[in-house]
Amino acid sequence: MTHSHSDLARQVKAFCAEIGADPLLVQGAGGNVSWKENGALWIKASGTWLADAQSKDIFVPVDLAHLRTAIDAQDFNVKPAVLGGSELRPSIETLLHALLPHRVVVHVHAIEVLAHLVQRHAQETLQRLVGEAVEWVFVDYFKPGADLARAVSEQVSQRPRAQVVFLGSHGVVIGADDTEQVASILGLLIERLQASPMALSTTAAPLPRATELLTQGYVPSSDEALNELARRADMAAILRNAWALYPDHVVFLGAAPAILEADFTPDDLAATAARKPAFIFAINDGVYEHSSATLAQRCQLRCYYDVVARLATAGELATLSERQVAELLNWDAEKYRQNVPVAKRT
Repeated sequence: MTHSHSDLARQVKAFCAEIGADPLLVQGAGGNVSWKENGALWIKASGTWLADAQSKDIFVPVDLAHLRTAIDAQDFNVKPAVLGGSELRPSIETLLHALLPHRVVVHVHAIEVLAHLVQRHAQETLQRLVGEAVEWVFVDYFKPGADLARAVSEQVSQRPRAQVVFLGSHGVVIGADDTEQVASILGLLIERLQASPMALSTTAAPLPRATELLTQGYVPSSDEALNELARRADMAAILRNAWALYPDHVVFLGAAPAILEADFTPDDLAATAARKPAFIFAINDGVYEHSSATLAQRCQLRCYYDVVARLATAGELATLSERQVAELLNWDAEKYRQNVPVAKRT
């Protein structure tokens, strides 16, 4: 059993392809979706893209009863038992999907929601803006995987009818009977939590120091909006002080941004470029990307911009700690997810 062709499977795959094509909902290999059917939990494979759900084999079946037995025994380090000989690796968040009772579970990093979840008083804001429109629980940040599944299990056990789990500094999980219900709940959350992004303050123009960075293998980003991160003082302040906002950003873009001050020297440039960061932020100038930057990294930087553009200040942001960042960067499961090959996209 390595494929499912049921009506539910087709429904889920179509939904995944739709949300996977919307960068305000899903960024690159981020997010995961599952459905439960005939004793199996079908979960997105680690490192695959939801956008490919209808064109590629991105779901892997695991033994649902095996996982639920382990969860009942509080064994959150259990390894999912893959069914049917699939060679795909189940998502890091497989246990999170297994412990929720819903037939369909969707975890996304929706920008409108994430912009609130990275703030210090997120739970209070959610209570004010979402209220009782849908039943939900809030879980503080935990490392994805076993630690997060345990924390979610504790909260859901106290409110078993909850259909939404807000994950602090991470994302949102929605459970329902079908994708239509998921879409309805997701739409409600986005409507209630929507924040207007800052207007672009710059126009497309040559970056003044592009020639210098070109000598080090860096070219201006093809996404003009990203230049705001280096050109706007308010965004640059967030860039400096609130880089590590959520897991995927850290996993794909590293522990800290590579920043060149406005008066940088050739030696400054050489020292920064020697580390080969995917992106260099040249203050008052713009954002440059290395020739080796991947599409996944570009998606994650755009996600960061989209979140930051909806924030007013870095003062109230809940960044991940140095320990939490180190846990993510030294985790073999995340290294695997980064290195899963994907088809070339433009």
